[in-house]
Amino acid sequence: MKPDAEVWRDVWRNRDDYADVLYRRAVGAVPEMESSKAAAALLRDYIKPGDAVLDVGCGGGHYLRSLRRLIEVPFTYTGVDATRDFLDVARLAWKGTPGVVFRQGDIYNLPFETGEFDVVICNNVLYHLPNINRPLAELMRVARRVVIARTLIGDRSFRVQEVFSSAVLPRSEVPPDDEFTDEGEPRSFDYLNIYSKTYFTAAVRRADPKASVQYIEDKFFDPEAIERSAGEDWKNPNPTRILDGRQVIGYIIVPYHFVIMEKT
Repeated sequence: MKPDAEVWRDVWRNRDDYADVLYRRAVGAVPEMESSKAAAALLRDYIKPGDAVLDVGCGGGHYLRSLRRLIEVPFTYTGVDATRDFLDVARLAWKGTPGVVFRQGDIYNLPFETGEFDVVICNNVLYHLPNINRPLAELMRVARRVVIARTLIGDRSFRVQEVFSSAVLPRSEVPPDDEFTDEGEPRSFDYLNIYSKTYFTAAVRRADPKASVQYIEDKFFDPEAIERSAGEDWKNPNPTRILDGRQVIGYIIVPYHFVIMEKT
């Protein structure tokens, strides 16, 4: 069996199936994500004229669509992602757009210089990772002024694994009756981790002891739009839905927050 550090990555390798969804979001064939609209509205207070913006885990460049609509000042945009298929559709969606580039890279070792970007954003990535210390250190390293991340934050920490098989992810080679090894480990999974504010703040301060940390609960969404998007995300085996006004993934209530990490 592959080491744990490799098993979780397999879910995101060669994702031409989900790349189509991201492409349609980026080019406007489907409505903007509620989270991208919320992030762009928040970033209006942080992006200044001429800023260099880095989007870590950019997918198909679908967050850029909201940024270009809501941010009135000029800025340059660099998208970085570890998944080749996502970058292929991002480059197609934004081909010929001035000031927009995409690069392949890993959040554990970003291919950029220290302080290269004024504003760094990282949406819906950190909770998919087995740990956040090195990724946060990398985000803080390449940022000159501020890092804004959307992730799952609560009063307590939970380590969650969403287990995959061919029953829920058609391209999976794992049969539904063999999801776990004899040792009880999932053969294919993705993380859905929730971190406490106390732990997350400590992780940021380990990266930059002087950084300020602010948490804003993401309540900036239209529940009906979330449900419509879930229906359109036919390549996502477990999209975000609404239950009693809360966002949920499968059986898990997902406490999305924007975390603003400002450097001093």
